[in-house]
Amino acid sequence: MTDAPSRTPSTDAVTPPGFRWATAAASAFPAPFAEPGDAPAAVSWRFAALPEQVADAARAAFGVAITAADSAPDPRELPAFAAIFAHARAEQIVRALARRTNLVLPAASALVIGDGPLADRLAATLTVGGTRVFRGIADPVVRLRAHLAGSRTVDEPWPVADLVLTTGEGHAAVDPASVTGVLIDASVDANGLVPSAGDTVRPFVTRVGEGTWVVEAPGVFETLGQSSLLADALVALSILTARASASATASASAAREEIDVTEDRSGDIALPNVDLLPSEGGGRFDRLSDPGAELSDPGAELSDRGAADTPGDWVPEPVEGPRPAALADTHLARLVLA
Repeated sequence: MTDAPSRTPSTDAVTPPGFRWATAAASAFPAPFAEPGDAPAAVSWRFAALPEQVADAARAAFGVAITAADSAPDPRELPAFAAIFAHARAEQIVRALARRTNLVLPAASALVIGDGPLADRLAATLTVGGTRVFRGIADPVVRLRAHLAGSRTVDEPWPVADLVLTTGEGHAAVDPASVTGVLIDASVDANGLVPSAGDTVRPFVTRVGEGTWVVEAPGVFETLGQSSLLADALVALSILTARASASATASASAAREEIDVTEDRSGDIALPNVDLLPSEGGGRFDRLSDPGAELSDPGAELSDRGAADTPGDWVPEPVEGPRPAALADTHLARLVLA
């Protein structure tokens, strides 16, 4: 029988290279109550799965098992991770276009289709590089905002451009037959372009029609010679989420224990100006210590008459507060800014 992997970093574990944020997260927020031999904390996201080597290294170095699941939360719905994702993915896509095509990007025109953070970042990155960018935005309100911010905006039918970049944000999948130029689907979920067959004319480039080519987008964790910011961010977010969840669970358990201890005491549960005394007949409470005190509604009845006579059956309303993932996202923002 093999030992369960440790949730605490092993002295033999090797931190994945380039994982600065994950290392900072693990150092700043140690796992509460972790013991050697504990199973790794499991965290799932509705996002691309980490490469196996990276996932194994994160499990060994940081004690967190990160998996992909369709029913899990989408980290792109968290504002800090969404900003990191848009920045890293835009850089990745632009770098892929420069490497996989013979286009001179500063001399090209580009149509960026979508109205989300990734589309915003792609447009900004290309514009800084000298590309003439048009924003393809279907929603008139979002298009107005982009127009007032100084962007060149267009609606369907899409105009001719040297480059067409789809994001899957706020638009249906674009049929390559409806546009011309060099196309690339920047979305992680491959929902920006309608799949089309064609002839491979060079590595990663397929000719799908007259004057239309589709460039294969790199995988979300493909580094293209750079360290993977997205992998680092996802591992860091997972560490922070696992530890926020563990802290919340520990706090809830401590609160429950305190309630149980309180229920075992006699006569020391106090409300403002009213003391409840224990019943001599074995019930929970017998009378108010102040005989003149009255209930605000003397006719009120319990919906379950037996509920108040059974010690230990009262459960307090949960305290509202940020979800562990939301707290983790805020911590991630602080780590990146540090």
